[in-house]
Amino acid sequence: METTEKAVARRFYELLDDGRVDDLDEVCTTSMKGHAGAGADLAELKASWRGFTESFPDLRGEPRYLVQEGDLVSTWVTFTATHEGVFAGVPASGRKIRFAGWDLMRVRDGRIVELTEYCDLFTVLSQIGALPTAAPA
Repeated sequence: METTEKAVARRFYELLDDGRVDDLDEVCTTSMKGHAGAGADLAELKASWRGFTESFPDLRGEPRYLVQEGDLVSTWVTFTATHEGVFAGVPASGRKIRFAGWDLMRVRDGRIVELTEYCDLFTVLSQIGALPTAAPA
């Protein structure tokens, strides 16, 4: 049986997959505290996701593992997308990308009160051609 906290985490990714960034208020408190890629608060989280989806409009996240301890839910996510807009100064390439993400959510009373987000940005940059390739030996 899935816990309320894990259900909130799954709903978070459903909203993002549906492009409903403005509806994150459904699962996040207005006073949510953010860390790393999540920004400092809910407004920064929304802005960050809007910016990312401008470059990768078909971004989808598949939560692969949800592990809970108390009010913390750790989620390993596999993201897929197509590079359709400028990202990190790199013009749209049309390339399909796949990368890992990790989120740690503190859920209280059915809402996310704290969120830390990390993604494998090195892989993203490599897949869109932003990094030089290794020289032949």
